[in-house]
Amino acid sequence: MHVRFLKNSNEFISKGISFYKKNDFKKAILCFDKVLETDANNIVALLEKGLALKELGRNEEAIENFDKVLEIESNNSDALYNKGLVLDKLGRNEESISCIDKSLDIKFNNSLNLYAEGNKLKKFGKYEEALSFYTKSLENNPNNVDALIAKGIVLDVLGVPPNGVIGFFDKALQIDPSNVEPHLHKGFLYNRIGKYQEAITCFDKTLEIESDNVRALYSKGVTLHLLKKYEEAISHCNKALEINPRHVKALSTMVWILAHQKKYEAALIYCDKAIEIEPEYEYAISYKAYLLFECDKLDEALKYYSRALEIDPNNIRSLHYKNKILNQIEKSKKRSFLNKLRH
Repeated sequence: MHVRFLKNSNEFISKGISFYKKNDFKKAILCFDKVLETDANNIVALLEKGLALKELGRNEEAIENFDKVLEIESNNSDALYNKGLVLDKLGRNEESISCIDKSLDIKFNNSLNLYAEGNKLKKFGKYEEALSFYTKSLENNPNNVDALIAKGIVLDVLGVPPNGVIGFFDKALQIDPSNVEPHLHKGFLYNRIGKYQEAITCFDKTLEIESDNVRALYSKGVTLHLLKKYEEAISHCNKALEINPRHVKALSTMVWILAHQKKYEAALIYCDKAIEIEPEYEYAISYKAYLLFECDKLDEALKYYSRALEIDPNNIRSLHYKNKILNQIEKSKKRSFLNKLRH
């Protein structure tokens, strides 16, 4: 089985988790193994590999991975809990109960663990469940800045109006005024609801604290573009890419800005850079297809839309444009055929 491997541990882990979410557990294991070849004690890779093995019914191997995690971190509640589930499948009931009880004692004992549990649920898109853990975390410690920020983010995702979200970011800033995350997320929120000047203020406050914050720079670039300050928008994206030339989201933002200014050839250059860094990045692949379409390179555009749909078969935009291109190609063939008949 072939997997196009990425360049560092975090990327392998992200790729493995992506395969796991798609129920492609064998490919997920290959990615986690790639990490473990160079970092045998990587807790995340060991744990995620154990989870994938559990899903494949390879229970003894799963337990081995959970045990390796527990050798490194004896109070890892996830390893204990999942080991308990596997032991239950194997009929080892007393051991199973012991592991699960210990896991629950650790998980629900303090604010940090509750916050961490919320993060795991958020990662898998279980936002309402994550919200309950962030709320419990704050009941244990109302000054947990990370939980305040996370609760604000999840409330925003769940569609709570801005005035019910921003208060959590503001409270986090009261406790830790130098924390850039609340400023950033306020900026993202203001941007989305069209309060562009407020968004600029938030990104500027972030940059006062961290002048090289890449997310603030390219996000401010988006806002400046929406305010029709096109040259400033490009300038901020350039600054972000000077700091980190391999930042895929900064590259993608530059693509978006240039494309909206109808600078398609220039946008393609940045799109290619993003795909070179992250070959399976569906957003960049589908955007390249769109740029090629706008440049009237229909055959190439079709190829990239097909590639994007292999990664995300349900992408409505890619499906729409692929069908549009196929129709145009078919019409072109008919016109060509009719012209030949006339001559």
